Amino acid sequence: MAVHYGQALLAAGRRLDRPWDAYVFEFLAEAAPAEMQVEALKKALDKLEDDFGSWQTPWGEINRFQRINNSISPAFSDAEESLPVPFNSSQWGSLAAYGSRSYPNTKRWYGNVGNSFVAAVEFGDRVVAKSLLAGGQSGDPASPHFNDQAERYVQGDFKPVHYYLEDVLEHAQESYQPGSRKR
Repeated sequence: MAVHYGQALLAAGRRLDRPWDAYVFEFLAEAAPAEMQVEALKKALDKLEDDFGSWQTPWGEINRFQRINNSISPAFSDAEESLPVPFNSSQWGSLAAYGSRSYPNTKRWYGNVGNSFVAAVEFGDRVVAKSLLAGGQSGDPASPHFNDQAERYVQGDFKPVHYYLEDVLEHAQESYQPGSRKR
């Protein structure tokens, strides 16, 4: 509800005259007339009820991750499989930024910008790192690695990064020598 309200208020606030250096959120908090705020709330309620049947729709039913092809400008579909995402746009204060919006012919919002790669690194006697990758590392929809990290991404379930040679060799699925024929 808060995100839909915020978007409606921002859209209405564009009509207000404000100083060029005024931070938009502070300006709206101080200068948006009560009628504008109430109207933004009504628009948000109506939008949620029209699209999802209730303003009390869980965020994960609205905000989704979907990777069904490798197009630069992907098409999204409410009829295709997708995963709920708890993150939101950094515009609303989310550190794990996940920008999403509805697309033509969708009511749900699908992520199109944000942190596609996230890593946490600990430096000490040995480097220890964990990472997340939105979707998967392959751009080939036929690859098992096209979307194999999507569930981890939406859960915030970091995987270990194999930084040292012995760790890489221990966890390698396949090895080859450059210039030799691939098996």
